[in-house]
Amino acid sequence: MNGMSYDKLIEAASKKLGTSPEQLRKTLENGDMKALSQSLSQSDKEKLRAILANKELMQKLKSASSPEDVMRIIGK
Repeated sequence: MNGMSYDKLIEAASKKLGTSPEQLRKTLENGDMKALSQSLSQSDKEKLRAILANKELMQKLKSASSPEDVMRIIGK
């Protein structure tokens, strides 16, 4: 990621999801979206699906420079 620490993003996301950074990293590295989605509300699952399906938005997220940028891009 351009200028953004992967560890900081994982830490911020894990807090939002109510899991540990280590567990979130393991889930993402294994590509286990089912495990990740189990910790989300139905509304958040729908938001995640919409984000993952939006190629333009995903490109913007890849260029985010901080966790705050990520939250701004996804509208939180």
